[in-house]
Amino acid sequence: MAKNLPFSKDQIAKANHIDLIEFAKSHGYTLKSGGRRALHAKQSGGLYFFRDRNKYHHFSTDTSGGPIDFVMQFMGMDFKEAVAYLLETSIPLRTPLTVPQERGELILPAKAPNYRRVAWYLIHARGIDPEIISHLMHEKKLYQQDKTGSCVFIGYDQDGNAKYCSMRGTNLNSSFKQDQKFSDKSYPFHIVGYQNSTRVYVCESPIDAMSRATIEVFQGRDWRVAHYISLGCLSDQALERFLHYNQMSVIVFCLDNDANDVYNDGNYTPNWGQEAAIKFAGKYRDFNYETFIETPKSKDFNEDLTTLQLSLKCRMNETDHGYEQ
Repeated sequence: MAKNLPFSKDQIAKANHIDLIEFAKSHGYTLKSGGRRALHAKQSGGLYFFRDRNKYHHFSTDTSGGPIDFVMQFMGMDFKEAVAYLLETSIPLRTPLTVPQERGELILPAKAPNYRRVAWYLIHARGIDPEIISHLMHEKKLYQQDKTGSCVFIGYDQDGNAKYCSMRGTNLNSSFKQDQKFSDKSYPFHIVGYQNSTRVYVCESPIDAMSRATIEVFQGRDWRVAHYISLGCLSDQALERFLHYNQMSVIVFCLDNDANDVYNDGNYTPNWGQEAAIKFAGKYRDFNYETFIETPKSKDFNEDLTTLQLSLKCRMNETDHGYEQ
């Protein structure tokens, strides 16, 4: 491949007009419906391809782009290599170049000697109820990473083996989030309710699951009357596994409200969370579950929680100062 080949604007445009969906299929990606305008790649960490835009978005890494960007990210090429590869590619390919997904043992990050930073972050920055945090720490589903101080969320199999590990930074100026290598998203992060509980709240992230449980506390109810799981993305594999081992009758989908999200070019994205919620609600209703959709007023349920708490604090301050009659 000619790595140093100079490309004209027309050549670059031609490379970026390769049909990205057909390109992905030819490289071994299994695609299924991901809404009215998109296709979802199975076991991909939330990889979606847009039918009408010739672009992709990858939720696990929060990246998006066209064919050139896709080849750079998922095939490990630089810009010149990616353009050259696309220009030389005819679809379908004679030999798919997909590298099989590497499978290996999940190694959990080292634990810090204390959990003070994680506790401060979740309680004061995220508004999570301290009892829920203590409960999860006791069950070894939440701890503080040693060197970085990040939150570590764990999902286990039925034998108590860690299978899923998600990390979230505690620095308020950082948006760090990452899954540990060899994490399996089909094993949910699970906040356990009472043994006879038959309702499950399905959220996208562990913090959203903790937030939805905290909203129960905030509203004066017992959060243990239901279970709470996170999907880690917009695949329902974790829910399927959860339902296989837990007898539920009611599923409440509490996925994000992406109505106001925009791409870098200013165009609005699809409302991925709510489109997935509608699709899943229909799917599991057909399996004889009673399904509901709770749409957050803000972006997600953690934003809803912190907004509720701020509103209560303001009302209390007004009462203390004699503003409220």
